[in-house]
Amino acid sequence: MIKATTICQGPGPDAAGTTWTIHGAAMVDQWLHDFSWKKTPLAEFITGVDVAFDEHPATSLWRSAVPGRAVPSGPPLTNLPPLDEAPFNMWHPLWFELVNVWHLTGTWLHPESHFCTDQLAFAEERAYLYVGCHDREYPSGLRRYDPDRSPISHDQGVTAFPLRTFRALEFHADGHCPEAAMLLCAGIAVVESAVHEALEMHQSSPGIPVLDPHASGLTVKVTAHWAHGGPSTVGYAHVP
Repeated sequence: MIKATTICQGPGPDAAGTTWTIHGAAMVDQWLHDFSWKKTPLAEFITGVDVAFDEHPATSLWRSAVPGRAVPSGPPLTNLPPLDEAPFNMWHPLWFELVNVWHLTGTWLHPESHFCTDQLAFAEERAYLYVGCHDREYPSGLRRYDPDRSPISHDQGVTAFPLRTFRALEFHADGHCPEAAMLLCAGIAVVESAVHEALEMHQSSPGIPVLDPHASGLTVKVTAHWAHGGPSTVGYAHVP
């Protein structure tokens, strides 16, 4: 059993003696360089990632090696029906405006992800990142999603991470233009997913995470810091 004093800084070392901070930082770096927005890696927009376990203070997990670039600028939309109606109206024009500026791509991103980035999926909180994942039972293996292989004849090893699309509305309400709102929504979802997978793959023995992100009662809070005075966005790699 992992003691709370250990969880404060994250799980203990894995079977090879690698610390969580090294393993977690490497995984986040890998994800933020694989996923891009308009062909720009997310690692150029996001400058840092912090992680907090349960109610313990956050610790720095990853920091960018480049100065970074600002999220797209521009005013929020105003020539629409009342925006506070959007959460309750799947046909509200704001949903269409948001999904029209979705530009997330990634080598591991399954094509099905694009089928759920429409206004109905976003309005109904049914949008996910479908990502080719490592096999938890064989952590040293390659990601099983290969875009060159048929999903009919091969197990693609895809897992789904929620986009929590209500965030796009919140970012827009905070004064961001639609594209910035969607970039912020996508970025924190990728960070949540990266930290979740890092915990899955940080193992004491094959298939057994040192600290299982699916453990009951565990909360893993992640914060992404954005370049050039951008907002700090908060998400959860696991919420009980």
